[in-house]
Amino acid sequence: MDNSSLDAYLDGSAYGGETVRFYDVAHEGAQIRAVAGAIPQMAGLYGLQPRSVVVIATDQVATASARFVTRMRSPLRVPVVITDSLPTYVGALDIVMVVGDRADDPDVSQGLIAADRRGATTLLVGPPRGPILEDAPSGTILIPALPTVFGASPARSITAISTVLDLLEEDPDLVSQRLEDTAGLIDEELEQLSPERDTVVNPGRQLREFGDLSRVLHTGGNRTGAAVAEIMAVLWSRKGIPSGVTAMDELEMPAPAPVRDVFHDPLIDGPLDLIPLRTVVWAENPDVAAAFPDALAVNCETPGVGPLAAALKLITRGLAATTYDLPEAPSEDY
Repeated sequence: MDNSSLDAYLDGSAYGGETVRFYDVAHEGAQIRAVAGAIPQMAGLYGLQPRSVVVIATDQVATASARFVTRMRSPLRVPVVITDSLPTYVGALDIVMVVGDRADDPDVSQGLIAADRRGATTLLVGPPRGPILEDAPSGTILIPALPTVFGASPARSITAISTVLDLLEEDPDLVSQRLEDTAGLIDEELEQLSPERDTVVNPGRQLREFGDLSRVLHTGGNRTGAAVAEIMAVLWSRKGIPSGVTAMDELEMPAPAPVRDVFHDPLIDGPLDLIPLRTVVWAENPDVAAAFPDALAVNCETPGVGPLAAALKLITRGLAATTYDLPEAPSEDY
């Protein structure tokens, strides 16, 4: 895509709104490959036994991504500290990662510089440009951002943090190959999620339409489902879709909401008294979701892949769901 086509894509002048919003999501596989491409720079992590891995998260998606990684990998083999500023104890025995898309934050920049001066191993998983990148110490390992992507990428943050933890124990070539395989799985999922595919064959559209005109509660009964539900509540809320999260075994369902009347006209009939609550059950089969009123099970077939790859497919689906237009209400002819 040349620069003129890219500009038209991003400002929406030559493409529909869905296509423009889907642009960043469509790069989630490429985001994982970018992390894989940086592994040679991170090869020195192999065999290290750090006192802690400190993740300085500069935005909400980065924080949620770090929490997702720790939840999926529990019990942790090395302490992982998620924070928004450099802990005072950090020194040469620690690894410090700055993760997030914020381009300008003097405190974060100074924290990265201070960690480098104290002898810590430092990494930056940041934006493609801006003061944080420009001020990064020369010894900091940079995981490059894709230059034409502007939105937050949970796949990038999650795989970067996971890769650092993997490299402490696994051969870099093995880690790189696993990331390439995961990126391929995400690309396959993205084909299913294309805005050109309608609701019948697009699981992302099915998910978005399920949450229409509702409050959405995300939950999951297993480790993967619970971790995906937590990050999904953040991603949907950022896009203006009212969302919450709770553990499945702690979920107390309210009394069932009245069935929605498709012929209800708020201008004539007045506002609805109650916005219905709908539950999205992640990484579970329909029989599990059937135990809850007005619930949808979201799962994917992932034979032979690890739990992280399966979870990233679900996260990509949930992220794509925020980009679709809702169907227009049917018009009435008089």
